[in-house]
Amino acid sequence: VAASDAKPTSKTKTKKRLKAPKGMVYIPPGDFTMGSNDWWPKSQPEHKVRTKGYFIDKYEVTNKQYKAFVDATGHAAPNHWAGGSIPPGKQNHPVVYVTWYDANEFCKWDGKRLPTDVEWEKAARGTDGRTFPWGNKFDKNKANTPQYGHGDTMPVGSFPKGVSPYGIYDMAGNAFEWTDSWFKPYPGNTHPDENYGEKYKVLKGGSWYDCTYYKCGISAPAFNRIFFHPRTKNNNFGFRCAKDE
Repeated sequence: VAASDAKPTSKTKTKKRLKAPKGMVYIPPGDFTMGSNDWWPKSQPEHKVRTKGYFIDKYEVTNKQYKAFVDATGHAAPNHWAGGSIPPGKQNHPVVYVTWYDANEFCKWDGKRLPTDVEWEKAARGTDGRTFPWGNKFDKNKANTPQYGHGDTMPVGSFPKGVSPYGIYDMAGNAFEWTDSWFKPYPGNTHPDENYGEKYKVLKGGSWYDCTYYKCGISAPAFNRIFFHPRTKNNNFGFRCAKDE
C-alpha cells in the first residue's frame, strides 16, 4: 500500500512543476544555504533554511506590465513617466521608481505576492551555496552591474548566461528587488544593528547603479541584502512577484 500511495504523490509533484503559471518558475521544496560568514555582518551567519515549494517570476516586472496595472487600477505611474507614459524604448526594462507599497499592490493585483528574502535568495542561489546565480566567480558579462558599464537599466532577460540554477533572469544586477521581509537579524547573528526590526524592508540582487560612493563594493552576490524604508523609490529599485504552489 505504501508503494502505491507514493506514486500519485510523485506524479502530483511533477504535475505542479509543469503547471507553473505563465512567466513563472517553480522552486521545489527543500533546504538551501542562506547568508554568508564572509560578507557584511547583516548577511551573517551562513545557515540552512528549508522552504516549501513556490513559484517566482522568471523576469523582473517590466514597465509594460506595470503600465497595464496603472491603466486597470488608476494607481499612480512612476514619477519619471512623463504624462504617465513609459519612457521611450523602455517597455521591457524593469519598472523602477516604485515603493515597496507599489510593488506589493502590483503583485496582489496580478494574483501574486512579493517573495520573502528567503524565497528570493533560494531562487537566485540554488542549493549548492554559490555566490552568484551563475557560480562562485564574478563575471561582469553575466549581469547588468556597474562593472558591466551600461549605466542604466536594460531589457529584462538580456543576460542568458547569468541565469540562476532554476533558469531565472537578472537576479544579479539590473534592478534591486523589493522583498516582503522586514530587515531583521538572521538566527545566530551576533552583530547588533539599530536598524533591525519592522521599519525597513529588505531588497536583494544588486543593480546597475554604481554605489562606490557608499563603499558598498560588489552588490551582486545572492546573499547580499540592503534595507530601505518601504516608501523609498529611486532609479534602481524594482521587483518581481512570487506565488504559493
